[in-house]
Amino acid sequence: MAEYKQKLTTSATATITLASLANAAGRGSTAIDNSSTLALEADIMVKIKTASSGVSTSGYLDIYLIRSEDGSTYDDGFGGSDAAFTPVNATKIGSMMATAVSTTYIGVFNTAVAGMLPRKFCIGIVNNTGAALDGTAGNHAVTYTLKTLQS
Repeated sequence: MAEYKQKLTTSATATITLASLANAAGRGSTAIDNSSTLALEADIMVKIKTASSGVSTSGYLDIYLIRSEDGSTYDDGFGGSDAAFTPVNATKIGSMMATAVSTTYIGVFNTAVAGMLPRKFCIGIVNNTGAALDGTAGNHAVTYTLKTLQS
């Protein structure tokens, strides 16, 4: 009987502008192409830094998987490029607390909660921290590692 193990791609950085993302606003990444790797799932790492004031003690961010079945039409009418995003039908893959000012938060989320990955997808983030995120682009990142199976 064959033994199957996960095979991980090299982590890559998604293109998404999170610097100064306003409270109650969302942003989606540029499309991630899965049409040749055919990964079943991915680990998504989100790193953000909160603002120097105004952060709520109950602040959080929601992380979404924005799917495209055909590679061009995405959930919620999203365009597949680094742009504003408002979740309606996209699948939330997790939330991360962000409750203190001038603090870096990191969370890792697995897309398996949303089922298998489509041929293209984007990552959406909605800021509910009570304040705009830190204004320095280098203080934020979204990376991903695609996962397949190998025998």
